[in-house]
Amino acid sequence: MKLRVALVALYPAPLRFGDGFASPAPGAKSPGGVRAVVQNLVRGLQAYEDLQIHVIHCHADIPVSTTVEDRNVQVHYLAMPRRRVVPNSLTGIGRVAQVLRQVQPDVVNTHAAHYTLAALRAGYPTIFTIHGVMHREAEVYKSTLFDRARLLLEKWLDSYAVHKVHHIVAISPYVLQEYQDRSPASFHRIDNPLPEEFFSLPNLEQEGRLLYAGTIDERKNVLDLLRALAVVRQKLPDVRLRIAGRTTSLDYNRKTQDFVAAQGLGPNVQFLGLLDSAVLRQEYAQCAAVVLASRQETAPMAVIEAMAAGKPVVATRVGGVPDLVQEGLSGFVVPVGDVEALAQRMVELLTDHDLRHSMGQRARQSAGRFALPAIVAQYRQLYYQVAGRASP
Repeated sequence: MKLRVALVALYPAPLRFGDGFASPAPGAKSPGGVRAVVQNLVRGLQAYEDLQIHVIHCHADIPVSTTVEDRNVQVHYLAMPRRRVVPNSLTGIGRVAQVLRQVQPDVVNTHAAHYTLAALRAGYPTIFTIHGVMHREAEVYKSTLFDRARLLLEKWLDSYAVHKVHHIVAISPYVLQEYQDRSPASFHRIDNPLPEEFFSLPNLEQEGRLLYAGTIDERKNVLDLLRALAVVRQKLPDVRLRIAGRTTSLDYNRKTQDFVAAQGLGPNVQFLGLLDSAVLRQEYAQCAAVVLASRQETAPMAVIEAMAAGKPVVATRVGGVPDLVQEGLSGFVVPVGDVEALAQRMVELLTDHDLRHSMGQRARQSAGRFALPAIVAQYRQLYYQVAGRASP
């Protein structure tokens, strides 16, 4: 009898809806982050014939509720309103709990706090994978009343979930550090998974080319990245920064565009928007280094992907980043807000071919811990343990 596993999480949307048809086909654009992690996890779990996987994605980016089925995986897309009085993170709890009761899983793996509350309400054994440290992120998102209210709610949901759930997956030592004194749950250290395609990328680097992959908002601190680029350009006029990712804050995006215009950085910066997985991998192959100026991170996929692709990283010393980037060995970490240090390290990598390549090789070697089969095997074992069944 197959183990029925429900993953409740953000997930890539299908290419098109209508007439009962939807397809999350290869080439669909994914915003990355949690969606990329869960997509990778589902891909690995699907290879196990002893598992029946149900993915539940409840979000306003779904225009119409539908279910997609592919062998032993069903994806339940639950449409939510874009304009609402009560936040979807609250109203979605009941929606998700209802679907869980219909699915009747043996175990639920949630990837957000409000989904954890839904699973607990439905009464199923639950594992909460923590992707963001909400009480730390709340220290960053303060620019608007909406952000402050949103993070206040997220902090409350997060605090409630970690107090009630019995099992927590920590995707980095940083999660253990921040939550072990806040929760009576059993903690399980499991890294984020990454598919083989990144590990086999060839090095097609183009001189002077940098890559940033992620959202454009104040937590990711793209403005500091642009400020550092302006300093780098004084020494390397042909430096290029390619920014791959979606905008989550129109106001912040406008600030980045205004800065590029005011500094005359147009020839040096290209905003690529969301890319499909194949094109994004090509960007990793062609860059000389990956850069990140974040003010808060847990276990950023951009760093993990860069490591597997054999590229050195320059990132800020926040959250779980020091666990990923070995200072001076696979890349550099600098203090948050130190634009000069960020720029100096970028110049150092761009002007030293041997250093760049030796760091990239070490990064790829250390990235083996994120290989999809090994990570999925750990999750599968945990699912059987929490469900109270012996694995085959």
